[in-house]
This record gives sequence, C-alpha cells and structure tokens, in this order.
Amino acid sequence: MSDSSQPRPSLLRSAGVVGFMTLLSRLTGLAQTFFLSHVLGAGPAADAYFVAIRLPNLLRRFTAEGTMTAAFLPTLSEVEAHEGRAAAQAVAARFMGALLVILLLGVAAVLLLMGPLAGFLTLGRPHAQGELTARLGRIMFPYLALVSLTAGYAGLLNLRHRFALAASVSVFWNLAFIAFGWTTLRVLGRSGTVPFDTVAVVCAFAVLAGGILQLLVILPAVRQEGFGLSLGLHLRDPLRDPWVFKILKRMGPGMLAAGIYPINALISAAIASRLPNGAQTVLFNSGMMSEMVMGLFAMSLATAGLPTLSRQAEAQDWPAMNRSFMQSLSASALLVLPASVGLAVLARPICALLFRTGAYTPADSDWTAVTVVFNCLGLVFVAGQRLGNQALYALKDYRGPAALAGGTLLLNVLLSLALMKPLGTGGLALANGLSSLAGMLLLTARLRPRLPGLDFRPLLNATARALAASAIMGAAAWGGAKWLALDAPHAFPRMALSLRLLPLIALCGLFYGLCAAAFGHPEAVDLVEKLRRKLGRS
Repeated sequence: MSDSSQPRPSLLRSAGVVGFMTLLSRLTGLAQTFFLSHVLGAGPAADAYFVAIRLPNLLRRFTAEGTMTAAFLPTLSEVEAHEGRAAAQAVAARFMGALLVILLLGVAAVLLLMGPLAGFLTLGRPHAQGELTARLGRIMFPYLALVSLTAGYAGLLNLRHRFALAASVSVFWNLAFIAFGWTTLRVLGRSGTVPFDTVAVVCAFAVLAGGILQLLVILPAVRQEGFGLSLGLHLRDPLRDPWVFKILKRMGPGMLAAGIYPINALISAAIASRLPNGAQTVLFNSGMMSEMVMGLFAMSLATAGLPTLSRQAEAQDWPAMNRSFMQSLSASALLVLPASVGLAVLARPICALLFRTGAYTPADSDWTAVTVVFNCLGLVFVAGQRLGNQALYALKDYRGPAALAGGTLLLNVLLSLALMKPLGTGGLALANGLSSLAGMLLLTARLRPRLPGLDFRPLLNATARALAASAIMGAAAWGGAKWLALDAPHAFPRMALSLRLLPLIALCGLFYGLCAAAFGHPEAVDLVEKLRRKLGRS
C-alpha cells in the first residue's frame, strides 16, 4: 500500500512529535531569552548583540532549515526512488561535504566584510556601537557553519521519520548557552560589576558553545542511519555528482523565497537603527515570540509534511497531495489563529512575565508587548506562506517562489518606511505581516495550475470556523485578564503573575478547542473524537 493512502493520521502524528519537541525547545528558548534579558537588558550593548546575531540567523534560513532542506529532501527522495537507499546515502555524504566547503568559504568572506555590514545595520547610532556590533558578529558568525550542518543532518533524520531528535537539537543549544553564559559571568563577576559590552561578548561566545553541542548530539544518530560526510580534495569533486549539482542548483533560486521573512526582519532591524536605543532588542524579542507560535504549529506541520508531500509529488498522487496540503493549512489555521489572538490580548502580562527582569525594565517590557500585538496581526499569513512554499518545493518549483519573494521584499521595505514614523517598532512588525499576506496570495495563485484538483473552499470554511472560535476565546481572555487585574502586570511579583496568567492561558486553550469543535471544524472534531475514544478505553 502506498504511504499516501492514509496521509492524515501519519502527517498529524509526525507533526505532533515535532510539535512536542519544538515546545520543549521553545520553553528552553524562553529560559535563554529570560537569561539574556536579565543580563543584557535593552540598551546599546543589547542592540549590538541582537543586530549581530541576526546575520547568522538570516543566512541559516538559506543554508539550513529553509532552502537547503526544501531542495535536499525532495532530491534525496528522488535518488532513493530511482537508485536505492545506498545511492541516497552516498549523495547525501557528498552534498554535506560540498556544503561544508561552501560554508567555510562564505564564513571567511563575511568575516572580512563584517565591519561594513555592521555599519549598515547600525546607521544613525554612535560609532562605538557599530564597532561592538562588528566584534560580536565576528565571534558569532561561524555559528552559521555549525547550525547548517546540524540542520542538514536533522533533515536526513526527518527523511527516515526520526523527527524527535531532529526537532530537539535546539534544546541542547539553549541549555549550553545558559550554562556557558551563566558560568562565565559568575567567574568574571568575582572581580566586580561586569560591563554590558563584556556581557555581550560572553553571550556571543555562548552562541558558539551551543552550536558545537547540538552538532555533537545529532552525529551519532546520523551515523546510525548510514549517513556521513564526504570531502573531496577539491570542491569540484562532489560537484561532479549530478545529484549534488541538482540540489545546489535547486537551492539557488529558492534562497530568496525561503529567506524572505528573515530578510524582512533584517531590513526592519536596519531601519530600526533610526529609532531610540532598545528598538532592535524589542524587535528581536517580539519576533522571538512570534517564532515560538510559528515553530510550534506552522513549522511543525511544514517539517513533518515536506517528506510526505515530496513522495506524493514524485508518485504524482495528486489527490493524496491535495489532502495532505489542505490538511496542513487547515491545521495551521486551527492552531495559529487562537495563538495569535491570545498572544495579542495577553501580550502585556506575557511580556512582563518573560522579560521584566534585571536590566530589562517594565517600560522595555511594555514596549515589547505593543510590538508583539502588531506581529500577531500577520502570523497566520506568514504560516500560510511557509506552508505554500513547502508544497511548491515538493513539486520542484523553485524559480516561481524566488520571483514572487522579490516583489514581497520590495513591498516590505516600502511599508516599513511608511509605517515606522507613526507606529515605531509596531509599524515594522506590521509591515512584515502585510508583505507576507501578499506573498501568500501570490503563492496560492501559482499553486493552482501546478497541483491538479486544488480546492480552497473547504479550507476557507474551516478557517472561518477557527476564526469565530478564536474571537470568542479572545473575548474570554480579555474578560479573564480584567477580572484577574492582569492589565497591571507589573504590580505583581513574578510568581503571583505566573499563578494568575498561566491557568488563564490553559483555560482559554481548552475553551477554544471546545468552541472550534462545537463550530464543526474538521480537525478539531477529529481530535475531540480521538480524545473521547482514548478516555473511553481508559
């Protein structure tokens, strides 16, 4: 029987595994963010750190979980279908070797250009802040090679349906970052107060420590699956492999499409240098909150769905691929919509709980909360765009998304410049969401002629039900926040705030699920039925 004969349970189960491990990753990520907020705050040194770390984070979307896996996994599925498992393992080893050489050359080039890059991203700021940004960038940028290799190996584990370890590697990065940073600052603090510039340098080295650990953690499982890394004497040696060349060729036009969201974020950071100190830190933290929602839901579905969509596209099983794709979009809307509404309604107490500590003041926390609200307006569009990209990549369409992404990038710049003055960091966040809406609509139009039988009517019906349930849940969250006095979160100690906020979030999530099922959302009804059967058996 074909693996696509029952795509729904397989896809949701795999997405559930990825989602759970991603949740664990995001929880440790919140602990890492709390640590950073406590030691760095939201001043000039923090801005320098967050601008510098955007550079490897931007390019990792190109060379890591974005374009690379989107070109890598469908091509390996093709190799395995035509030439067998051993051939796929050999191609993977040669590709990883070529990727490492390209990464090392790229890292060396960017290190030489780090001064001008940092200057561009800190226009309007004092020269000393630009110098600190360049220094931090030179320390952190080699992390790109570490995380890209880790992402490549994680993609290979996903191909073998070993999603749990692949989704959990960032847990080790977060824990290593905290352990290295805390230990080093404790040692330095014995001789007096540690300056914020030095704290930023310590955090930059902590990034590398985390990158080394997560690569070491994943290597044994990769070797167990028979994958490795093959280095030729020259870069042209692996490039002689037609399959490796095909992967790299497919990566080329897809880079802009896969990295459009982080490119938007980088442009926002450069424009934000014209805003007061702390703007880059606020943008980064609010973006991290958005990425938590995206990682838990949309990216879990995208990660689990790409191998399935690739096999279905290779077999030209269009009905199965339609079902898998529509299910991904529907499940994404079911989860992202309430998360966006709840995060927007409860942004102020959530940001107070996560960020109000040490050098991160209540005013910084409130500024972050306002920016989070604007970010939430576009999350469902960002999710739709990412899932649409995965479907196009499974169909081996790489040029179209790249051309469309160029237009949305230009739109983001124009919207950012127009909205920054009246809305500040909120305007920059809103510009990202609006440009993602345009990108999602354009990708949808491109998918229609390429995926036979594509019908969005059931999706629109299900999304309307999820939106109605989210609105009711949002009203309940607002009322609960008023009743618990969470509109003044800084009046509470952190433990008291937690005891009020966290139960409210849990109750709102349960209430939303019941509302969505009552409105007849197919995935919600299916989930309630499965829970009822399991409870009945127990």
